[in-house]
Amino acid sequence: MPTQERLRKDLLGGALTTALGVFTLGIGVYFLFLRPSLLPEDIRHTGIYAATLPVAFVDWLGIVFSTWGGFIAGFGIVLLGIGASLLSRRTLWLYLGTAAGVLVAFGRFVISNILIGSDFLWFIATMFVLALVLATVLVLNVIRRHRTNESASSDVDRTARR
Repeated sequence: MPTQERLRKDLLGGALTTALGVFTLGIGVYFLFLRPSLLPEDIRHTGIYAATLPVAFVDWLGIVFSTWGGFIAGFGIVLLGIGASLLSRRTLWLYLGTAAGVLVAFGRFVISNILIGSDFLWFIATMFVLALVLATVLVLNVIRRHRTNESASSDVDRTARR
């Protein structure tokens, strides 16, 4: 049986991981949907203004930052799954957070590579398929565990009624 100190450590680790996951997911969403192609600090550092760049290059920068946003958001979702798992002591959240995180990250990656007509689309698509298979395996594992637990619970109920 876990000690109070161990429970406090798990709660602290879970809370900190969840908080970091929330912030990371927020930054990912910002990169995905809100970030302009060039920020003021980008202009200061490079001395390049968006108005002087070809439109295609500015569009490409938007795709690049959306790709980064997908990976950042995916990582944030994985962190949220870890944090929820630590807080609840249930691996369900670890499985579901990992499944959702890899789908967001690699899904956005494959979309970006389709948009730019990447020569490496075959490789990125392979990674997405692996992420899809992983997510499916993790979700099926959760479903199987849930059914097994329900079955075990109903067996206990039947035995108790006899």
